[in-house]
Amino acid sequence: MQPHPLEPTAGESAIDRQQTSGDTDVVDTDAVGQHFDVIVVGGGVVGAATAWHLLEADRSLSVAVVEPDPGYSYAASSAASGGVRQLFSRGENVLMSRYTHEVIDNWHNWTLPEGEVGPSDVPNLNWRPQGYLFITDPDRSELLRADFEQQRELGVEAEWLEPDQIKKRYDLIHTADLGPAILSRRDGWLDPHTFLQGMLSRGRRLGAANITGHVTGFEWADGRITAAYLDSGRRLSGNHFVNVAGVWGPSLSRELGLDLPVEPMRRFDHYVETTADFTGYPFVKDPTGLAVRPEGAGLTAARVDFEAPGGFNLAIDKTYFEEVVWPALVARIPITDELRLVSTWAGLYDQNRLDGNMILDRWDDRFDNYYIATGFSGHGLMHAPAIGRAVAELIVHGSFQTIDLTRMGLARVFSNQPYAELAIR
Repeated sequence: MQPHPLEPTAGESAIDRQQTSGDTDVVDTDAVGQHFDVIVVGGGVVGAATAWHLLEADRSLSVAVVEPDPGYSYAASSAASGGVRQLFSRGENVLMSRYTHEVIDNWHNWTLPEGEVGPSDVPNLNWRPQGYLFITDPDRSELLRADFEQQRELGVEAEWLEPDQIKKRYDLIHTADLGPAILSRRDGWLDPHTFLQGMLSRGRRLGAANITGHVTGFEWADGRITAAYLDSGRRLSGNHFVNVAGVWGPSLSRELGLDLPVEPMRRFDHYVETTADFTGYPFVKDPTGLAVRPEGAGLTAARVDFEAPGGFNLAIDKTYFEEVVWPALVARIPITDELRLVSTWAGLYDQNRLDGNMILDRWDDRFDNYYIATGFSGHGLMHAPAIGRAVAELIVHGSFQTIDLTRMGLARVFSNQPYAELAIR
């Protein structure tokens, strides 16, 4: 099993370490060693969303969320772009993003203490609904058209733009090599840290127990998991176990005999400043995989290498921007030929090598009280509310109630039948 980078030193529990480190996350030390209805392994944005949906569905449940990194230094959401888009090929992804829009639209009331209504000191999401623009080459026009028609059917306020219309609205974008595009005006981006903290706060108010520790393995008997073991050596027993531990989750599943095509994959984001004014520009994704959006006085730009080898590698490749990202950026936005690279940071995708879509299911074949949600491949933050709700539905009701995510389950993995996005990832 891959060790967590923040694993405590010998003889020191993660709970003990947090109590002396100044971290402010809530830790229920009395909860360690107790029995819970549900134990959620991973307290990032998906784990937080799972906890509050469970408790919202059934307030009588006891729910523990176990997270080894209360500062979220290594969490995927810490390095996320914060983008929320409805522009997908697969209807499940579209509908999950639409639920995230509901959460965003009701953020202030949604995050208020129970019984309170109206404005409060809820942290601002810094939601910037400047739109998403998916542009593609002429060869993929028909795929994009099929996506567009489905998105409209599912309620997305999407607009079809021909190259001349793109140029008229966004004159800094080079369009000579492009086919049509889809613009989703209501999409945008937000502050990932605030999004995560809001979900954590909601779960705590509803009664979730937050435990700092690293789950190292499970105990089982008679086809059911009975307990989880922490790095401190302590044991947590439970009725249901949810693995949403991000890039560390697949190794836990592997120890149970469930081998998933998911591994950590490094990605970079870059912040640059130019003399151009990108005020009002949308989040742009183009056929080369370039993703660029306004940020402060400049732009954030990324171009993910989906062929990059897997592994827990967060080292910054100082040549990647100049050799891979910048040429693509200049080709799409020529004025960026002159810019200043201000900063570069790295993050990890829990990349599903089968098809780039998440795997969410209950493992009925062996342990019918073991649930997984993994392989988000960069879509975890934007889909976290719907993922948490779906896992809660499986536990409380035994089946999906709002969005049918059956196609995102284990069956396609076992049968090696990819269910990928068709036009742009």
